[in-house]
Amino acid sequence: MPPKAGRPRLPDSVGTKEEVAKRRYMRDYNSKIARDIQQLDKMEQECEEELKEIKKEKKQLEKEYKKSLKMLEDANKQAEGILKEKTKK
Repeated sequence: MPPKAGRPRLPDSVGTKEEVAKRRYMRDYNSKIARDIQQLDKMEQECEEELKEIKKEKKQLEKEYKKSLKMLEDANKQAEGILKEKTKK
């Protein structure tokens, strides 16, 4: 693996206690930000996948709705035909 870009980290043996504490704090702070960004990216990906599934289900329900309307229209036409035939006699 190639070395990381940027300045190399100073070891804890270099600097005063305050400087070492500040460096540790910033390292922890930056690593927490990086973890949070990764977590948000993962959550965003999951939401996008869930949205795709919801849209797919919506299309399926719309197809079923149109199919049931067509069946209802056909049944009404059939009932109308039967009614007309019975009233002619």
